[in-house]
Amino acid sequence: MFTRNTPQKILESWKQIAGYLERSERTVRRWEASEGLPVHRRGHEKQDTVFAYRHEIDVWSRSRTKCPGAERIDDAESLPPVKSANNGYLVEHDAITRTMHCYIAGARAGDSNLMHAAFYPWATISGFCQGVEYSGSVKHVFDWITENGPAPNIEPRFARIEIIETIAVVHLEVQHWSGKLAGANARASDVFTLLKRNGEWKITHKLFHWHDQ
Repeated sequence: MFTRNTPQKILESWKQIAGYLERSERTVRRWEASEGLPVHRRGHEKQDTVFAYRHEIDVWSRSRTKCPGAERIDDAESLPPVKSANNGYLVEHDAITRTMHCYIAGARAGDSNLMHAAFYPWATISGFCQGVEYSGSVKHVFDWITENGPAPNIEPRFARIEIIETIAVVHLEVQHWSGKLAGANARASDVFTLLKRNGEWKITHKLFHWHDQ
């Protein structure tokens, strides 16, 4: 059995992360989506795998504000009322994060072709960069990514993933942008809306704010 006292520094699966936090897998997935639990992903051809660093989870745990009875509430929420509903949520959650990692992979490599699959062709953008408002077709994002070039050190974090039937909202924080247009060590806040159609989750709109360095 995986215990919290293990010397292992990297947790290599949802099961290990859940074991380290002494919670269910459903709870730690929810914490990643809604409370910023630091979970990372390795991209693979068919399905991504997850991992986490113990020291990052320890810092995250210490930063959470506990109130009386919080442990009991978390335990109660970790028990899914219906197994099929629980499985359905996890399937959709993983499908959405796979879509988002197409976007992340393209940003990291500076190759917009890698992120095309994450967006509907008619997707749009709006937001602010250095005080200037931008809006229009998602093609503007693709052109910017290609011109900016690779940003290999970006650190993306899912601040929130909310799923409502066939629609979803993803709040993504990305630190340490670099490149020809981004400069060095920039930060961006993105909010994406996604639509599930024909069994696929894709981005319909990207709302962004580029923070001044």
